Amino acid sequence: MPIKRGNGFYIGPICLNYGVIAFGIISPLLILGFSNMIPIAWTLSLSIIFSISLPILFYLISWSLWLMIYYSCLPKELHGNRPENSDHLLFDEDERL
Repeated sequence: MPIKRGNGFYIGPICLNYGVIAFGIISPLLILGFSNMIPIAWTLSLSIIFSISLPILFYLISWSLWLMIYYSCLPKELHGNRPENSDHLLFDEDERL
């Protein structure tokens, strides 16, 4: 099965960004709020503030993590690991192996 980097390549950082913020920050905050450990007003206001500000702050980190994951799985796609006569990305599975 050939792995092709197409338009969906840019969805990776968005998924990482969403996953970290939704499941790592907003969900625990809502659980604390609905279990009455912190007031609901604080919970909702912090959730709104974090859901707007953290994606912006986490954007570059999510891209770095995505590229690290991508090149860890496909190390021959790195420019330094390509053959010298190659100017294109290695999309064929036979060339990667």
